[in-house]
Amino acid sequence: MSLSSPEPTTSAILPPKRPRRRKLAAAIFTAGVLAGGAGGGLAVRDAGLLARQAVAAGTAVTPKVEPPNEARAISRAFATVAKALSPSVVRIEVEVGSPHVAENRARRSSPNNNNNNGDDDEGDGIPPFFRRFFDFGGGEGFPGPNPGPSHGVGSGFVLDTGGDIITNRHVIQGATKVTVTLNDGKEYSAKVIGKDAQTDVAVVRMEKPPSNLTAARIGDSDKLEVGEWVVAVGSPLGLEQTVTAGIVSGKGRPGRHVQMSGKRVRGYIQTDAKINPGNSGGPLVNLDGEVVGVNTLIQVGAGGSYGFAIPINEVRRVAQVLLKEGRMRYPYLGVMLSDVKDLDDAQKAKLGVAAKSLPQSGAFVAELTPGAPAGQAGIRPGDVITSINSQKVAGAADVVDYVSSQSIGTKVTLQYQRDGKGGSTQVTLGELPDEDARQPQASGKVGLGLQTLTPDVADSLGLGRGAKGAVVTEVTPDSPADRAGLRPGDVIVEIDRKAINSSEQAAEALRGSAPNGHLLRVRGNGGTRFVTVK
Repeated sequence: MSLSSPEPTTSAILPPKRPRRRKLAAAIFTAGVLAGGAGGGLAVRDAGLLARQAVAAGTAVTPKVEPPNEARAISRAFATVAKALSPSVVRIEVEVGSPHVAENRARRSSPNNNNNNGDDDEGDGIPPFFRRFFDFGGGEGFPGPNPGPSHGVGSGFVLDTGGDIITNRHVIQGATKVTVTLNDGKEYSAKVIGKDAQTDVAVVRMEKPPSNLTAARIGDSDKLEVGEWVVAVGSPLGLEQTVTAGIVSGKGRPGRHVQMSGKRVRGYIQTDAKINPGNSGGPLVNLDGEVVGVNTLIQVGAGGSYGFAIPINEVRRVAQVLLKEGRMRYPYLGVMLSDVKDLDDAQKAKLGVAAKSLPQSGAFVAELTPGAPAGQAGIRPGDVITSINSQKVAGAADVVDYVSSQSIGTKVTLQYQRDGKGGSTQVTLGELPDEDARQPQASGKVGLGLQTLTPDVADSLGLGRGAKGAVVTEVTPDSPADRAGLRPGDVIVEIDRKAINSSEQAAEALRGSAPNGHLLRVRGNGGTRFVTVK
């Protein structure tokens, strides 16, 4: 026997062998190789995990939670509402032609654009009012390439089995193509039936609706209470149909702190149910499965984002008129108002000594629309309207509410204060010019964008305020209009020897049959000329 210490063997270091565990590991290894094939390495690692779990059969896991019955009931209510509304909520995809016009308009009307004083100081000779209709490209006066049509996505819901769908106007504004997708993924072409800029409501109609179309159940938004659970359904962020839940956080009227997307929206529903881009036009639904509002906008503040919906009672009223007439008609005074109590020091300083005599409440007349009823009746900027038909006016909303409830042609008496002295005048309410009628309108294959010539536009172009016609706002390259020499800023005053008074009239005339082309009399920078569009 040697007296030297032997080299330590493996058996001397490792703990005693455990034959049973080795056999189990071998069996698992074999099974892993057979099941894993070429990926046996991963299977072996998974098998090892299973083996350890099998050995540690007593491992603790999180306990199963038994939620209160009330929580289960709310959860089931959300699921039931989502399932009930799913067939009635649609995804709306739009294609908008010539996006550079809209993008340029948005860029130049942005709050960050400092050139908002109406002066033509860009050196291109284009009147300020008309500048928004042009795309000046990336810089140095060179126009950029036409990027082609742009696309947008919104939501909507089925109003009736005839294929009529309610959505927001801003979802379909400028659309040259509308596609509606149901929850089963089937797509249908649709067309715009009517839209209203003042309430941001629009109706589109599926051209060939399916026979099994399901209309959404319409509720009563007047009965909606603050604190009620509501569900917002739509296609946000380009996703398929999604559902978010929250409560009605508030109800009220638009004012200084809440500005809705339509100037004549007279109420709003605020909710903390998440409303994301793409939810616009989708329904806000109560737990009875009834549509109580139309999701419209998101306002972001220091405390987070807030979702707002238009009450369904107002939407339904507008939609019914749009289905019947295609547009809304509103009475108006022709004034831009603000609340007296909201005037800041800078605004009061512009009034000079008149600011000292301002009443504590009322509607302050900031601007007048030229030629509008209020101006014709003697109302001036700086006046404060204190009552209308003997009803006290606390602020601008009171005037808008009262006028909106009247008919076009109604005579109303305004009590006002000017330089500390009271006065009154009678105003005959006129018809509010349709904002959509003033938007550029495409004239089909001719390749024109048109706008009705208004007094303000006529002034910008150096024409008399009484001039009539349709203004060319855009010309498609290599189109019949382009080849005829038409340019943005031209005013079409006659087509085929017939006087033109609006963009709609011009578009209709250009759609008519003319084997030898349409003869247009046009006023432009070089005077009056005739062109033939074939």
